[in-house]
Amino acid sequence: MTTPFLAAALIAALAAPSTAMYSSAPVPHAPGRPVLPVVIDPGHGGDDLGAVVKGVREKDIALVVALKLKARLKDLPVLLTRDSDHYVPLDKRVVDSVDSNGAIFVSLHLNKIRSHKTSGVTIYSYGPDRIRRKPRPRRHPNVLPLPAPPRTEASASEFLARSMAKSLNAAGIPVKSEKSDYYILKNPSQPSVLIELGFLSNPEEAAKLVGAAYQNLLVERLAEAIEEYAAEHAPRGGSPEPVIP
Repeated sequence: MTTPFLAAALIAALAAPSTAMYSSAPVPHAPGRPVLPVVIDPGHGGDDLGAVVKGVREKDIALVVALKLKARLKDLPVLLTRDSDHYVPLDKRVVDSVDSNGAIFVSLHLNKIRSHKTSGVTIYSYGPDRIRRKPRPRRHPNVLPLPAPPRTEASASEFLARSMAKSLNAAGIPVKSEKSDYYILKNPSQPSVLIELGFLSNPEEAAKLVGAAYQNLLVERLAEAIEEYAAEHAPRGGSPEPVIP
């Protein structure tokens, strides 16, 4: 349960100005263009390597795919939580996305488990974890806890996750849609998904994930789902002011 003190601290944190987002050039207004930016969050960074298997690092692939996705979404305003190899605190990623008034929040990660056979993409939206039976230990004890997101955001997050899964499945990529209470999925102001792009612990899939061809396929299918979602759900209007680091 969030105490009144923590709730007040969260409100103060989300109200604080932030200048750490990385923006495309200002996007000129055009009829039908969404006003709100897509926020892409490459997981980990800097000293936080993420999953590492035989020298292949999660933080590197997440950043490469994020940069490619930003380039592919050339007709939409896009913000990155990081555009180079440095660490951004977990709570700052959410605060920055709230400050930017993002349309959606897409966090990119890669998986690693004991099995060498498990493969495919997993897309998480907010909800009770159907597999985990006990509370997840807090990996970021200094990060202020977040309450559950509003129901409207959670519902929109699930819709976005299903749209992405459908797009990836159409390209023959196996996908699972799951629920979790990961921190970024509690984003209070925008639909948020966390995408595990594949399993570095699977040698065959790891070999694909480091290759440009498979990265480009993932980017294309995710971009199509994002564009479709933006066209149907994002508010309309003039382009937002970019947030300059």
